[in-house]
Formats: sequence, structure tokens, C-alpha cells
Amino acid sequence: MATAGLLLAAGSPGPAPGATGAVIPAADRSLARPHPAVHSLPSVETVQPARLGRPLRGIRGYLRTRKGVAEVALFDNVTGRTYLLGDGIRTQYTASIVKADILSLWLRRYQSRPGTIPASMPYSITYLLQNMITMSDNVAATSLFYFSGGCTTLGRFNRLIPTYHTHVGCETPTYYGWGNTTTTAADQARIVRTLAYPNDVLAPDAREYGLHLMESVVPGQRWGVSCGPWGTPCEPPDYAHPDPRVTVALKNGWKYLPTCVKQDDSCPWQVNSIGWVHGLGRDYVLAVLTTDDPAGPGTAGLDYGITTIQGVSQRIWHNLQPHP
Repeated sequence: MATAGLLLAAGSPGPAPGATGAVIPAADRSLARPHPAVHSLPSVETVQPARLGRPLRGIRGYLRTRKGVAEVALFDNVTGRTYLLGDGIRTQYTASIVKADILSLWLRRYQSRPGTIPASMPYSITYLLQNMITMSDNVAATSLFYFSGGCTTLGRFNRLIPTYHTHVGCETPTYYGWGNTTTTAADQARIVRTLAYPNDVLAPDAREYGLHLMESVVPGQRWGVSCGPWGTPCEPPDYAHPDPRVTVALKNGWKYLPTCVKQDDSCPWQVNSIGWVHGLGRDYVLAVLTTDDPAGPGTAGLDYGITTIQGVSQRIWHNLQPHP
């Protein structure tokens, strides 16, 4: 079960079996500073098994028609419930969705300084953040990852959110590392929730700027969780076309599975999409991870993964439609 379309810039060149989500440990607050924010994410959430959750109705059956392995996590802010397809423990590679995590780390770093974000941030940092999120620029991501302190610093930041099954990829002599971060859909939903809703990790101005960048993704990368909220069809090259009634803040990731030695079109793909959707009676965070999307010439595996994710996103948007 898993599918996809076209891209710009680059995802990150990584895999892991499916995933699903659990909820538990307490956060390490060693990086926390006093902040007048409303609340942190709960250490224990109400989790609805997929078979009982109306928002995920029809998705398991749809995914049985797809190749590969898909994992879904949905937080519905209207009901306050989290819905998971799977048990939330097995991991997959992030590819470029980890850039939303790197973004959040830098936002927290600068929110403690005088002034408001982004005015309080150096131009060099905002320039890199903009390129990393809106165009998925790998050079910008590698620079921000390295100068922030790499895998150690990002892992420490993630304990504040907290994430439970995310292991940040470390730089090696031949690879920048971050693209091989492993995670679950449940953890990715928690990272996006930190940007989307009030909490004590990110201040309001930091969240607003982060969401602004994720709402400004270039058209060629506007696929995934935008499909359904911004209508259908969602075809390349520009995919879903923004609907002024619905806000979609997203980040996508794609790469050959790093377990494949050749790193060419003989390799299967990892294709992911995470984001926040708000409008027309809906308010939710969605993370869809797909791994082992079938190999094929050019971007065939990527396109397959995109198609799978968009099929999930359309069904969730429909399932969450308001009823009198």
C-alpha cells in the first residue's frame, strides 16, 4: 500500500518499514525556557484505533490497492483526537520533511532574543529558512542543520515537543545525515502541531512565521496533504491550486531508499507529506509516510508515492466534512 508526480529542487536523497503511532514518555525540558505560551502538547493523548475512527474511514481499504507501505497520523483539532493507522512504533525515513523540524529548532533559538520573529533574525538565517522550506533546498538545510549543532541539537530539541520514535540522522564524511532521520507519522504530526497550535515550545510569532513559510511552498511541490483541501484533481506540474477559503501549510519529502546501494531509478522510493489544514469547517494536522514505493524510470516511484498520499488526503478531507 502506498503512490505519486514531479518536483523541484530536491527532497532528500533514505527507508524503513511502515510505522504507526504510540504515545507516552515525558519530555526532557533541559532546553526549555520560561514562556507565556498556552500549553505544551499533552504527554498522553486520546488515540482512536483506525478501525473505529470515522476520519480514516475507507483508507485502509484504499491502501490495500497500493504497493509499498503507508503510515497515517491525523490530529483533528475539532474533536481533540489523534487517529493512527498502525501502532505508531515502526519507523520510516523522513527525507525532506525533517526540514520542518529544523525550521522549528531555529525559530525557538531566535524567539528568546529581543524583538519579534522574523525581524529579530539575521537576513542570512531567514534566507536559508525560506529556501529550505519553500523550495526544499538541500544546501540551505545542510547549512542550518550543521550550524545549529547537527543531530545532537535537533535530537535534544525533539525531546521538548516531545517525539518518541524519531532518531535524527547524523552527518558522515560522505552524507549530510538529516535526510536519513527515522520517524513515525505520529511523531511528525506532533512536530506540525507545535507549529499549528499554541504551546510552550514555540512562541506565537515564531509559529506564525513558520506556518507562513510552509504556506508558501512553490507550485511544483504543492502536492500531498493539499489534495482535497484545495480541490481535485491535483496533477503536475502545479498540483493543487490554493483555495482562499482553506489554509494549507505543508512540507513534503522524497528520496530513494538509502538501503538501495545504486541510488538510481532501480531503487524504490520514500515519499512523505505533512501539514496543517484549516478552513471550511475543518482544522487538522495530517502526516502520511510511504516507503518502498516501486522503482521505475525517472520519477515514476516518486509519482506513485504522491498518488498514494493524495488518495489518503482526499478521503480524510471528505470524511471530516462538517455535518449539521
